[in-house]
Amino acid sequence: MFRLIFERLFVVLLLLSSMNILIALTPLSREPAKVKAFAADVDRSSVAIEGSVYIFGGVLAVMRWRRVLRAAGTVWPLLALGALAFLSITWSVEPMVTLRRSVSLLAATVVAVYLGERYSINGFARLLAQTLIVMIILVLVLYLFAPEYVIDYSAYGGAWRGLSAYKNTFGDHMAIAVLLLVLVKFHRFNWIRYLFLLIAAGLLLLSRSANAVVCGVLSLAAIPLWHLMRSERRLLVYPLAALILLLGTYCVLAFPEPLFQILGRDATLTGRTQLWAILLPVIANRPILGYGYAAFWAGLKPEVLTVWIAAGRLVPVADNGYIDLALSLGAVGVCVLLYVFVQAFRRAIEYLKSEPGSIGLWPITYFCMFAVYNICESTLLTTGTFPFLVFAILATSVAVNQKRELASARTVGNQPFIEESLLLRSRAGTWVNRDLLSQLFTAPVTHLGRGR
Repeated sequence: MFRLIFERLFVVLLLLSSMNILIALTPLSREPAKVKAFAADVDRSSVAIEGSVYIFGGVLAVMRWRRVLRAAGTVWPLLALGALAFLSITWSVEPMVTLRRSVSLLAATVVAVYLGERYSINGFARLLAQTLIVMIILVLVLYLFAPEYVIDYSAYGGAWRGLSAYKNTFGDHMAIAVLLLVLVKFHRFNWIRYLFLLIAAGLLLLSRSANAVVCGVLSLAAIPLWHLMRSERRLLVYPLAALILLLGTYCVLAFPEPLFQILGRDATLTGRTQLWAILLPVIANRPILGYGYAAFWAGLKPEVLTVWIAAGRLVPVADNGYIDLALSLGAVGVCVLLYVFVQAFRRAIEYLKSEPGSIGLWPITYFCMFAVYNICESTLLTTGTFPFLVFAILATSVAVNQKRELASARTVGNQPFIEESLLLRSRAGTWVNRDLLSQLFTAPVTHLGRGR
C-alpha cells in the first residue's frame, strides 16, 4: 500500500514537473516573455529535480523491466523516434545541445512507456485529472498571495500564465483539464470535478490563448462525432468529418477577418504565417535529416540570423510543431512521427468501440487536440513537456490495451474448443476422444473389482 501511494506521488510530481512549475516559481519567470526566451541563466535546482525525477522513473521501469520491454515492443516506433533524435548528434549543427536534449527526450519516453504499461487508461485519466486539480488550486492560492507569479502583465494586458512559463502553455493545460474533467468520473466526491471544470474553463479564457480556446472548443464539439463511431452508423463519421473540415477551411479562407477578430487575432496568426513562409526554404536546405534535434534555434547561426532579419523580430521557435520537427529531424522524423500518430489513432478507435463509458472518448479526443494544437504551437516533440508526455503515455496505453484484448480473445476463443472436444493427440498424430480412453482403461478395472 505504501509503495502504491509513493508511486502515485511520483507520477503527480512528474506531471507537475513536465508543466514547468518549478521554473515558473523562480524569479526568472517574472521577466518579460521575450527576455526569458533568450535568457542564458538556467535554474540548476529545477534541472537537478527534473533529472532526479527521470532517474527515479527509470528505476521503477527497471523493477518491471519484463513488462516494460513487452510494452516497448508494441510502441517501438515511439522509441525509434527518440533514438533518431539521439542519432542526430552525428549531423547536428549543435551536437552538445542535441546530446543533452535527446537524452532527456529518451528518458521521458521510457518513463512514459512505463506509465502507459503500469496504469490503465481510466486509472491514468483520473490521476491526471487529480494532478490538474492540484495545479489549479496552487494557481488560485498564488493569485491571492503573489499574483505576479500567475499573471503576465506584459502580455495582452495581464493574461494569466498560471504555473507555466507562458500564457499559451497555461491555456493548453487548462484546455486539457476541461476536456478531461468532462470525460472522467471520480469514484468519490464526483461533484468536485464539476466545480473544477467551471474553474478550468474560466482560467482557459483568462489565459487569452486563442489557440488553446479553439482546440478546446473543437475537441468538445467532436465528442458527438466519436459517439457515432459506437453506433451502426459509424461509416457516416468519415464523410461528416471531411465535410466539417472543408466547411471550416472555406470559412477561414473566405471570411478571415471577421473570424480572427472574434478571437482577437489578425489573419497572419500574430505573424506566424509569415514566419512559416520564411522557414520553408530553410527546411529545403536540409530536407531529409534536418539540422539535428533541438539544434536549429540554439546559437547564433547564419540561418537563424537570416530568419530573424526576414521576420523582423527575434523568434525562439517556429510556433508550429511540424515545422520545428522538420527543422530538427527532417522528412524522416516527420514520417516516423506520422506513423506513430496513425497507429495511436487507429488503436484509440478500437478502444473507443470496446469501452462503452465516457472515458473511451478520452484517448482519441486528446490525440486530435494534440495534433491540432501543434499547428500554432511547438510541443510536438519537445523535451519532457506535458503535452508530449501525455501523448506518449496514452499511445502506450492504447497499444498495451489492444494487445491484452487480443490475448484475452485468443484465450476465450480457444477454451470452448478444448473443453468441448476433449481430444488427446496420440504419438501417431491422430486425435482420440478423452471419454473413449477413459472407458477403455477403467472398464477392466471395474470388472476385476466386481469379480472379487
